[in-house]
Formats: sequence, structure tokens, C-alpha cells
Amino acid sequence: MELRGTYKGGGGPDKTILLSAERHDESRFFVLVTYLRQPDDKEFQIGKMAADKGIHYVEVIDRRLIDVKCILDLSRLISKYNIDILHAHDDKSSLYGLFLKIMNPEIKIMYTCHLYKIYNASDTGGFIGYMNHVIRRKTALYIMKLYASPLLAVSAATKNLLVKDGIKEFKVKVLLNSIDHNFWKRERLSSTFRKELNISEDAFLIGLIGRLGYDKGIPTFLKVAGKVLSHHPGAVFVLVGEGRLNEVDLFKKESENLGIDKSVIFAGFRSDLINIYSSLDLFLMTSLAEGLPNTVIEAMSMEVPVVSTAVDGVPELVVDGETGFLCDIGDVDTLAKKVVELIENETLRNSFSKAARKRIEEKFSFERRLQLIEGYYLNLSANNKNGMRD
Repeated sequence: MELRGTYKGGGGPDKTILLSAERHDESRFFVLVTYLRQPDDKEFQIGKMAADKGIHYVEVIDRRLIDVKCILDLSRLISKYNIDILHAHDDKSSLYGLFLKIMNPEIKIMYTCHLYKIYNASDTGGFIGYMNHVIRRKTALYIMKLYASPLLAVSAATKNLLVKDGIKEFKVKVLLNSIDHNFWKRERLSSTFRKELNISEDAFLIGLIGRLGYDKGIPTFLKVAGKVLSHHPGAVFVLVGEGRLNEVDLFKKESENLGIDKSVIFAGFRSDLINIYSSLDLFLMTSLAEGLPNTVIEAMSMEVPVVSTAVDGVPELVVDGETGFLCDIGDVDTLAKKVVELIENETLRNSFSKAARKRIEEKFSFERRLQLIEGYYLNLSANNKNGMRD
């Protein structure tokens, strides 16, 4: 059972979970992808994605912090499908895993950490926000320590943070996020994205794809856009994705305050990502926290040059000066300078594009990742009777 909770269209972890379920050897593995769904989330997209891939999929309504009915429903699914391993992918599913283990003692628990961040008080908007972060982080850490080896981290940077916060190093294995690079190819189609949004074919198009929230550093993105537009007023910036509550409205207001709203497009949620990547001239990511972002892997596979903050696992993807540019978190001036450099240097853009595609082909093959995760499943099933701490 692949167990995760998310909101609306999901993100990188969801792509990995669904693709894994589609690609597992059905003669050896039965995979039930199970999602916790908030009852008021009417725009949830994961079910359609799962249906398109023809995988075994079920949603369970999750109404509150600890929903007893939800846990009971999950336990019934474990019994119905004779689940041997529960693979949790976020804090909530990890917490529920503890209850499900008590109710189903024979089940084994595996956990993949897709993102782990240690914030300071200044990063969380004050004391209350900081204490909420600490409580959540310490709770997640405590639960991870209970689970059997290995804990999986999607990047070496994520592993290092877990070890720094008290997890034994031998307990954590790195399993890099990967994609099907044969699918994510620029020549697969001719993009219609510019025409849909009335963007000139001559305009230099700079994009970001992902959930538009605090961690993505959107205020930095907009400030960078303002500086770039002062040098190249014909450039266009597009942000693809949604945020929680009124986040996107606040970002739109900020773009108006910066006087750049005519050159910044908020395109909302889109499922035709190849169409979008094919239209981009540059991918700009200004995140404050990442695990190993699928969007950057996809951009590189699609031969889109990347300018990004050197956050967490991103330097494991982007080789600075070879496949893209890396800058410090929040360094608006340098980020803008690197974007301008690429706008003005077509030869460098082409060099980055080819090198990026080659790096994805050589280092981030999904087939290799699939072999590793299947090995972990078989080893856990055969060698660990408890599925908890040794």
C-alpha cells in the first residue's frame, strides 16, 4: 500500500508514486495506491491521474488531525487486499502507520522522506509559527525513529538533515527521485501553450511549475522578474500551479505592487506539463526548501535551462555553470543577473540544455530507481518481521 495525503493536483511525490505503481512487475507485486482526501477538496486530481495509468487506486476521506474512521477504513483495506507493506510518504500517513501497525501487527512499515526542513523562528512568521513547526518536526522525527531500516530520503541533502536531527546514518538510504526521460522529451509534441495565453513566439518565456506556496519563494521570483524586466521588458514570466487558501491572490497583488503584472501570468493548475515545458526558454526556481524537485528534473530532461536557488537536493541535480546556474536563497540580484545572462547568450543556453538532458539520462533513470525500491520491498518483507525499529 502506497499511502499519502495531498491537496488538489499533488506534486512531485505523487508523480513518483503513480509511475512506480504503473511500472512495478505485476507478477511479483500488487500495489494499492491509497490517498487521504480532505472532504472539502473538490478539485482533487490524483484519482484521474491514477485512472489514466490503469493502476489500483482508492481514496479514503480524512476529516481531521486524527480521524478514527479514516484509520478504520485504512485497516479494512489492509485486510481486504492482504497488504504486507505500508509505504508512507508524508507526516500524516506516517502517523497513521503507527495506528495501523497496532491494528495489523504483521504489516511492515516503510517511509520515504520527500522533504525535511529545519526552520528558524525568522522563517516561520513568529513564535507561534515556529513552535508549530518544531512540534510537527519533532513528532515526525520520533515516528521515523520507530520505523525499521531503511528510511528512504529522496536526496543526500535530505538524508544529511535527518542525520543532523538525530536519525542514525546507517538507517537512512538515498533513493533519488527520477523520471521516465523517454517520456519527458522536448520533441514529443509542438507546444500550443503560448498561443493559448496569447504570448508571442518571439517573447523570452521564463516559467515556474509547482505548488505556489511559501516554500517556493514566490516573492523572490517576482522580485527577480522585476529586475529582469528592467533589462528585457519583452520577457514574460509564467507561474503554473495553485496555492492554498488565498496564497495566489496575495502573489498576484504583489506583482501589481511591483508594477510587473502585465508581464507575469498566473496560469493555474495544468496537467499538460510537456506542452508547457516545450514552450519555455528558461526555468526559474526560487525555492526556500526542496527535497529533490521533480519539476527541475523534468525541465532538464526537456532541455530547458535552469536557474535555481542552491537549496537542499537541487545541487545534486543542477551542476552550476554546466547544466544551469545556482544561486543563494533569496539572492534576488544574482538570480536576476543569471537570468539576464542566459537571455542574452543563446550559445550558453544551448550548451546547458544539452548537458542537462545528458545528466538526466545518465543519473536519474526511473528504471534504476524502480529496481532499487523493489529490492527494498523484498528485503523488508523477507528479513524484518516487525516492520518497526530493530
